[in-house]
Amino acid sequence: MKNPLVFRILVILFFGCGWGSFFLNAQVFERIEDVVGLSVLEKNNGIAVADYDRDNDLDIFVVANAVEDSDDPSSFSRLFRNNNDGTFTDVTEFAGFVDLLTQDDNPEETLAQQGFKFSASWGDYNNDGFPDLFLTYSLKVQLWRNLGNGTFVNVTAISGFDSTDNCMNTGATWFDYNNDGLLDIYISDWNRCGSNSLYRNNGNNTFSNVTADLGLIETESRLSYTPFPVDINEDGWMDLIVTNDVEDANYFYLNQSGTSFIEIAQTYGLDSMIDDMGIAISDFDLDEDFDFFITGIDENALLENNGVLNFSETSANYGIGGTGWSWGARFADFDLDTDEDLFVVNGYDFFSRGAEQNVYFRNLHGQGQPMFEDASVELGLNALTESVEALDFDYDNDGDLDIIVTNGDGGVLFYENKLLNFDDTQSTLNWLKVQLEGTVSNRDAIGTELTLTTSNTVLKRHHSGVGFFSQSLKGVHFGLNDITDILSLQVKWPSGLIETYNDLASNTTVKLTEGQGLEVLDILPSQKIYGCTDPLSCSYNPDANVNDGSCTYIESQPIVGSLNSSFLSVETYSYNLNANSTANWQVQGGEILSGQGTGSITVRWHIEDTGMLTVVESDSQCSSLETSVTVDLGINTLSPDISIARLWNEALLQAIRGDFARPTVHARNLFHSSVAMYDIWAIYDNVAEPYLIGNSLNGFDSSLDAFTPNESIDVSVEKAISYAMYRLLTHRFQNSPGVESSQAIFDLLMQRYGYDTSVSSLLYQDGDAAALGNYVAQTLIDYGLQDGSREATGYDNAYYEPVNAPYALDSNENAPINDPNRWQPLGLDTFIDQGGNLVDGNVPPFLSPEWGNVFSFALKEEDKVTYEREGNQFNVFHDPSDPPYISLTDSNASSDQYKWGFTMVSVWQSHLDPFDGVMWDISPNSIGNVDISTFPTDFADYPNFYDYFNGGSTSAGHALNPITGSPYEVNMVPRGDYARVLAEFWADGPDSETPPGHWFTILNYVSDHPQFERRFQGEGAILDPLEWDVKSYFVLGGGMHDSAIAAWSVKGWYDYIRPISAIRSMVERGQSTDSNLDNYDVGGIPLIDGYIEIIEEGDPLAGFVNQYVGDIKLFTWKGHDFIDDTDTDMAGVGWIRADEWYPYQRPTFVTPPFAGYVSGHSTYSRAAAELLTMMTGSPFFPGGLGEFVAKQNEFLVFEEGPSVDVVLQWATYRDASDQTSLSRIWGGIHPPADDIPGRFIGQAVAEDTFNFALPYFEGNLSIDESIFINQVAFPNPMINSQITVSNTLISDSIKFYDLRGRDIPVVSKNFDSNSNSTTIRFNDLTSGLYVLVVNGNSHKIMVRD
Repeated sequence: MKNPLVFRILVILFFGCGWGSFFLNAQVFERIEDVVGLSVLEKNNGIAVADYDRDNDLDIFVVANAVEDSDDPSSFSRLFRNNNDGTFTDVTEFAGFVDLLTQDDNPEETLAQQGFKFSASWGDYNNDGFPDLFLTYSLKVQLWRNLGNGTFVNVTAISGFDSTDNCMNTGATWFDYNNDGLLDIYISDWNRCGSNSLYRNNGNNTFSNVTADLGLIETESRLSYTPFPVDINEDGWMDLIVTNDVEDANYFYLNQSGTSFIEIAQTYGLDSMIDDMGIAISDFDLDEDFDFFITGIDENALLENNGVLNFSETSANYGIGGTGWSWGARFADFDLDTDEDLFVVNGYDFFSRGAEQNVYFRNLHGQGQPMFEDASVELGLNALTESVEALDFDYDNDGDLDIIVTNGDGGVLFYENKLLNFDDTQSTLNWLKVQLEGTVSNRDAIGTELTLTTSNTVLKRHHSGVGFFSQSLKGVHFGLNDITDILSLQVKWPSGLIETYNDLASNTTVKLTEGQGLEVLDILPSQKIYGCTDPLSCSYNPDANVNDGSCTYIESQPIVGSLNSSFLSVETYSYNLNANSTANWQVQGGEILSGQGTGSITVRWHIEDTGMLTVVESDSQCSSLETSVTVDLGINTLSPDISIARLWNEALLQAIRGDFARPTVHARNLFHSSVAMYDIWAIYDNVAEPYLIGNSLNGFDSSLDAFTPNESIDVSVEKAISYAMYRLLTHRFQNSPGVESSQAIFDLLMQRYGYDTSVSSLLYQDGDAAALGNYVAQTLIDYGLQDGSREATGYDNAYYEPVNAPYALDSNENAPINDPNRWQPLGLDTFIDQGGNLVDGNVPPFLSPEWGNVFSFALKEEDKVTYEREGNQFNVFHDPSDPPYISLTDSNASSDQYKWGFTMVSVWQSHLDPFDGVMWDISPNSIGNVDISTFPTDFADYPNFYDYFNGGSTSAGHALNPITGSPYEVNMVPRGDYARVLAEFWADGPDSETPPGHWFTILNYVSDHPQFERRFQGEGAILDPLEWDVKSYFVLGGGMHDSAIAAWSVKGWYDYIRPISAIRSMVERGQSTDSNLDNYDVGGIPLIDGYIEIIEEGDPLAGFVNQYVGDIKLFTWKGHDFIDDTDTDMAGVGWIRADEWYPYQRPTFVTPPFAGYVSGHSTYSRAAAELLTMMTGSPFFPGGLGEFVAKQNEFLVFEEGPSVDVVLQWATYRDASDQTSLSRIWGGIHPPADDIPGRFIGQAVAEDTFNFALPYFEGNLSIDESIFINQVAFPNPMINSQITVSNTLISDSIKFYDLRGRDIPVVSKNFDSNSNSTTIRFNDLTSGLYVLVVNGNSHKIMVRD
């Protein structure tokens, strides 16, 4: 909830007089958006003011960034009429502003700003005295004519503008480029349609595109934002500056007497290249010339006028350089001291960025100090937001300037400047406002320059009203400090006429009409009502619009609980809540486990320096003020159940969440970190053997010398583990996008334990545990640099190349796919992985297609097949053989299986509607208990396992909870909620720690469970927490690493297509059901009544001119085009054009950047489930039940939901694994063919991993020596029915079988004693997978014709 306090911060401003005395004034900005009637505004872009009804106060038009949605009030742009009583009235509907941008307009998303609607520009284009409005959108513009009676009419088309223009229209600016007294308009395009545009006003209410005629066609289209008109060279013709995003220079177009423009930004020093956004003009240094301030990303530019038609960048001289990701900026004299202050708004939801603080710079030049000072905090103008535009205007006509700020992700911020007030009886600060009306010049007098002279200063102003995404028509404002008499006001009109007005009085508003003199306007300030303005207060006065401090609240109570806690500790905090009240708790640095809404909550603290709790009590009438406490976190009260290994594992998981979502890389990170901790523990243990340290592994040798610890064993082990993890993780995450936060956690752990991170010695032989940790880390780093992962070159690919060209999701001009059975890269304007991180380039490469080359933990040579493609080798472990392939020439069983699987993905997405009336019991009573022996082994049997139309798969359920002996309680939820939560929960883990990291969180969940006993394999003594953690991490880490190698070795070789490409390519070819229809194609998609059909005339999807008749439509999840606000919108299910189908994933992610076959999730999850079963000695979660709660309308990320609380439940680890596999089908990521083979591979990986790890724990490495013999069968695939096996003896038993177990006769067997190899020959063999058994050790052999 919003903080009900109104913060008033008093700032003492000293204004000197000639004789040394001073006046004392208090500057305060007060938030008033709710009070004045603007609380409905949120998620906005441009904002502009004008007196559209000519009643001498300024009205507001605000652009909503979303496509209009009748269920979402925030999606509508709005016009607010100023009531001149301190409030506004929404007159949007009366004024006629309807159907501004709807779904029918098919707007495109862009990174130019959030949403689809951008700017608003007021301008009286027909010189009738009533301001008209020009609006810009994605692929569309609109011109609205003011009829003078409070209403507007859309005249876009009849005025000469294309309603749909194929441009990403960002900013638009009215100005008179040819001095004919009529406003023309320049429209910026963000690199969508080839060029920005200039439209000439023809004087008959129409416009003509004169871009080419004037030489303004861009040679290379840039990402343009703000067009700013100004007569730079003072020749009487308006020139134009245009800001450009990214690394492109801004334009400066010099006007050639209205006949053409030439671009010479570099000549004038205006060619800024800082990702330029907004632009503001001012004579900030009072030297009587105009300077420009331009916003950018983490740097701003102050282009200071040198006085000789040249500008220099001097922002660093004044301390106003980088303010964040900056957008709108305004120069205005907010403190009325004669110089113009600077306000900059910042923040953007992009990459790892988000909300950022706005910045207010107080200008001190008027006080003789050539500098700015940051007064943001003092004035309370440092809101943490994703702001877009800031606009200064005197909304209440009291003489000082107020500020309104739009935000892309939240409500507007409206700050009333309380320097002057409507009921002031006297003022020590003075001002002047000037309204302008052109006669020969354009009526709005855009481009006018004003010079005000007093006895001790000269002030200059430029009149254009241009801001970022806005252009306003408002009076020109001067702050005068204590000056009461104005000597002169010189006005240079755009026509060239110069007029001077002498002896003006301060504190007045004057109207100057070109060539006709001056009129003093009698305008009273808005008359307001005092009272309590906070609606959360118990004494709220809804008629009040000035807070008088009379608000009362429920009496706040203290928060009771430990203020000194430890990392990962679970604490209870309470608040003495009144009867019939609820408590809204917020936690930073931890998570609420239970109790939200009540007077007592349970919190688990994370690894943070401090935590914070806040609570607000509310009843049916009002609320309390916020109560908060800070909790110090550390290790002083660390639970004995939390080992040093657990802390570092949590730190690693948090680092993974902040890194790129690379499941292979992070499986390796989890494995190597587990090796570091296990090996250190084993070095100190009397029985266990280290895995890497002191051993020879995969051709890598390391030594381990004897040493005597300097400290106790426990202390030494903790220190060594900490130094090893610190060094290893610092190395591995040094280039992570989240390095700052990750490194802070690593540093915090070391600091809390009192470890000096500057210790870098590797000389552990004298017993220094820190040096031992460093040595272990360095050994692992060195091992990792030669383990086949290509870490040294950023985990890049050595030779893999995709066979299909990238598919541009935002284009309708993609060529047909080259091979519909192979992976296709996706091209996006921006790719943001599931960790929320920006991936460089708009076509992410295949992640880890050569991962079969990486050194494994326990994978066996006999389970490896080496294939060759274009001279490059692909090692494949646990080869599942070919997936179903589609034929483009004939119909066959494989094609049918391909079509069945990929269409099932779309059909299952029709389940993603929680309001379709389908309810499921998702408890273990109904779901789970599926034995792997029942999994289909042939693609032809898949329809008997998966429920094509209803979703899910065969499932026996569990009759009883074996721990409690009672049945599992029924857990009924909408199927649509279950499927959506499942897809999101298992996507990459709840916080994007990737699938292998997700299973580490499950392991930690199990270890923390109060009913769990740390008995390895469920037997023997209870292990201490450290021993349990290092052993379980070692086993699970090895399994996850081998799962990554096995699954990605398959992905890299088979290079199989994903649903996004398969479905779209099928529908592009047509349908494959009815050969009598024109759109028949044997490689098309099969038609299914109610799910996959043909668009016919009269169908809502047919298009305006039936252009889509004959195309395919799907009944499925409707996709992101139906979601404007992820917090409130749900796409739902319905008919869509099939070529617009999307997986149920984030729109900037779409699908993982690697092949689908086999499913990594299925492989990881089955392996992890089996390993947890083996390590714990039970297939069941502790207590017989594992749970995760997805809160109603909170859990889902890219649409609203779930509609109810959904509690995911699993009886066994295998149940959770099976659920993971199904989630990827509902998520649109995998067809069934990717799933089952991955489960089988995971099972095999787990068995090998566990058997390989156990001897290390027992100090008994007498493992079957065959696993160390490099016995290779080659060539594989077999050529000419002949194969050779290395490292054999003449007496070896060699057998050959097909997959049905039938013995294949050997024609000849020849042993070569020189090479110790045996060559075997067979009769002609058919293509397929065979098994070669040498002395009981099996090798998979592929035979191809």
